[in-house]
Amino acid sequence: MKYYLDITLLPSDDIGIHFLWSKVIMQVHLALVEIQDADKKVPVGAGFPQYREKKADKAGFVGNKLRLFSIHKEDLERLDIHKWLNRLEDYVHIKAINEVPKDLKGYENFNRRSKSGNAEKHIRRRISRAEKHNNETPEQAAEFFKDYTMSEEDKALPFINMRSLEGKKDFRMSITRKVVEPSNAPVKFNTYGLSKEGVLPKF
Repeated sequence: MKYYLDITLLPSDDIGIHFLWSKVIMQVHLALVEIQDADKKVPVGAGFPQYREKKADKAGFVGNKLRLFSIHKEDLERLDIHKWLNRLEDYVHIKAINEVPKDLKGYENFNRRSKSGNAEKHIRRRISRAEKHNNETPEQAAEFFKDYTMSEEDKALPFINMRSLEGKKDFRMSITRKVVEPSNAPVKFNTYGLSKEGVLPKF
């Protein structure tokens, strides 16, 4: 990646940081959808410079800054992120496109992870399947998961509250971060700017 731009979220008393993240990521998602290719992939990756996992009494958090990367400057230009975040202009600060500095702290990867989920989520799914096959009652489904707990690893992950465009359902998009080795291999990202093969410079 050779170019980047930073988007800093500016929460206020009336709009909290988590609500603001959900709005910003949705707009960035829509912007990326506009430039996706036939495989629904994009040449723009998303990073979270202030990302932290849960530690001691501090909850996991993605920070208040989103960094978008691309190999070619033209890809960030045609994203036209100012247009997509226009309605949030009082709550975000968008810097100009810059070249990635030469002095790096390393490389990292951000990706989406499906959590193991809470017990209620699994019970709902099991009941839904049972209704189709008529082979289990809701009480039996609840009994099956009575001792279930979400893994500690999943609980530690930072997330962004989202709402699906198709089903209008709320969900938490959990974000993982990995330290990776530098690579020049071409990588495309999903329409949230995430990829398990992505290699983003850290600075």
